[in-house]
Amino acid sequence: MARPKKATAQAAPEETTAPEGLRVAPMAIQPVPLGRLVRAPENVRHTDKAADVESLADDIAAHGLLQSLIGYAGDTDIDAAAIYIIGGGRRLQALQLLRERGSIDDSYEVSVLIRDQAEAIELSLSENLARRDMNPADEFAAFVELMRPGTMSPADIAKRFGFSERYVKQRLRLGGLAPEILDAMREGKLTIDAAMAYAQSQDQKLQLKVFNAQAKSNWKPHDPHSIGLAYHNAQMTTKDALFLFVGAKDYEKKGGGYEDDLFGEADRWGGRKITDASIILSIAKDRAAFQQIRLLSEAKDVYPGTVDVLIPGGIRRSAAPKAPKGYKLVDKGYRSEPTYAQLREKAAQLRLDMVRIASVNSEGVLAMEEQFYVPADRHAELLPPLGSDRPQETPDQIAARQRAANVRSVAALLAAVKVRADKVEGRQFWRTQRPDLWRKEHREGVGECYPIMVDVLVTPAEIDAQLEAAEVEFDRQEAEKVARREAEEKAKAEAAEALDARRAEVLGMDPAPIVIQVDGITHFRWESGAYADEQEDTPEADECSFYDDLEELLEHADTIGLTWLSIEAWAEDPHGDNVAEPEEQAA
Repeated sequence: MARPKKATAQAAPEETTAPEGLRVAPMAIQPVPLGRLVRAPENVRHTDKAADVESLADDIAAHGLLQSLIGYAGDTDIDAAAIYIIGGGRRLQALQLLRERGSIDDSYEVSVLIRDQAEAIELSLSENLARRDMNPADEFAAFVELMRPGTMSPADIAKRFGFSERYVKQRLRLGGLAPEILDAMREGKLTIDAAMAYAQSQDQKLQLKVFNAQAKSNWKPHDPHSIGLAYHNAQMTTKDALFLFVGAKDYEKKGGGYEDDLFGEADRWGGRKITDASIILSIAKDRAAFQQIRLLSEAKDVYPGTVDVLIPGGIRRSAAPKAPKGYKLVDKGYRSEPTYAQLREKAAQLRLDMVRIASVNSEGVLAMEEQFYVPADRHAELLPPLGSDRPQETPDQIAARQRAANVRSVAALLAAVKVRADKVEGRQFWRTQRPDLWRKEHREGVGECYPIMVDVLVTPAEIDAQLEAAEVEFDRQEAEKVARREAEEKAKAEAAEALDARRAEVLGMDPAPIVIQVDGITHFRWESGAYADEQEDTPEADECSFYDDLEELLEHADTIGLTWLSIEAWAEDPHGDNVAEPEEQAA
């Protein structure tokens, strides 16, 4: 290998002048012994540090170092001799590799542009941004490093590098992502859009919670929309019911703040994010406890039997709070009748004690809920169990009811067909003007197509008029289903019988086949009598499906195809177009 050319010290820079207002950076390239060079911890490139280092080392060996490194000098007694390389990390690695090979030693002089630490970081960032191949995670970290000394604002950085101030603020926010998320970006596991979604919150604990959950997702992991939705569900916003209940004035008076989304509209997920949800909850609990007394008084005025008003722990309208001892929740479920108002009137008539529930509704108002509690031992008097008043049906009655419902469904379809055939005005409507083409289906005679739904309106009278014809059509459909099911069961039984016969036929072959197709896969007989889907004594034989004998191979087979009595016969016709019988193969 050719020995790299020795770098020579360059002449001291000449002073230059520039028009007022322009900043001219003086050159300070110096030859520095390789042994004094150390990769700086602030080096803006952290991704693929060792990528293509060997080829770069070979190029330096052949042509010398064509581009200077960028660094700054150590400033303590311990590292005073060190020059920290902030730009040109791969070139430094390549030089160190040449040193390991023995091509150069620590005295080899390297051209280094030496600046103070802050300027060196800035130069490294400029160099890498100009090349446009910098990993986004490294770019984020570089902007953070520029801000670390505290001498520049986002506006200063934006002016220096020609970016918008919003762009710089975005990169600074992205640089504050949890280290695990930045590492995932460096490894190519995250898109820039996903990183921006994670940066909607500055809470690294929340970031990691959502990140770890997304990593386990089987459907579009790290999808920006899913990340935003997860944040929305985990973070309180200014449109939250409790925030509306408390109000911005009292929240801000207690020192509460907001977290703006730098990557989208402020109302994208329902208002600005609240940074101090605990303040909201604390104020809301105090306010709800104060109003609880008023609500109980008002409830007693309407119904003197009201003994208490409960407020859920989360204060918002959600799941009912735990029932008081000896009480049971009045929940009418899906029943339309009676209404809750009627149930409260009935409770008053029965002279039942009542415990009401109050919560903050979606408008931010603490109000009574419909559900309430009554003594458990008298709950059934107020709300009998669902179906308790319905007489038990016999199996024949159930079958008759189900048949009548099915026949009426067929009658509705027949009525709809008639409405469409008669082109009745005002009785057909497109389901939507923008159908969702999320699925397609195959129809015989048409091919692949998308269903676009149309609503056809039919009246009860039109359905009644088709009931007689529907009886006939329903019986025809049922008979067709029975016939189809019987045909499928018969075909399945015949296939199983044929498979058993073929299995017995192959197991009875003497000699046993050397090659056989099972479930569409070719299997080979080994010297030991075992069968595998690779030939014996081949490199692929180390990793193959293996069966102790022919019986085990055929035990769970779904299809048993052709057989060959030798490898040569199989090699001559491996696709099995001849469909030879075992006797013919033996002959």
